[in-house]
Amino acid sequence: MTTDVRRGTDPRAYVARAWWSLLGFVVTFGLAFAIGEGIASALGHPPGGSQPAELWVMLVASVPALVVFVLPAVAAVHFGRRAMQLGDPRGRYPAVVAIVVAGGFVLLNVVSGVGVLLSR
Repeated sequence: MTTDVRRGTDPRAYVARAWWSLLGFVVTFGLAFAIGEGIASALGHPPGGSQPAELWVMLVASVPALVVFVLPAVAAVHFGRRAMQLGDPRGRYPAVVAIVVAGGFVLLNVVSGVGVLLSR
C-alpha cells in the first residue's frame, strides 16, 4: 500500500474517519427518538397513548427521524468509499457496518409500523 503525503490523499485517514463516523449513531439514536416522538406529540399523539396514530402521523413523524438516524451511515459510506478509491480496501468494513446498522434500524421501524397498522 502506498500513501501520498499530500493533504487529503492518505487513505488511512479516510478509513479512520469512516470508523469514527459510526460513533454518530450514539447521538442520532437519541435524536431520532426525540424527533419522532416530538413530532407525534405535536400532532396530538403523545407517547404511550391508548390510540395508535394514523398512517399519515406515523409517516410525518418517522421519516425525519429515520433521516436523522441514517446520517452517520452516509458519512461512513462516503469516507469508506474514498479510502477504497485511494487504494485501501479496509474502507469497506465501516461502510458495511454502517449500512447494516442503519438498514436494520429502518427495517425494524417499518416492521413495527406495519404491525401497528395491521393490529387495528
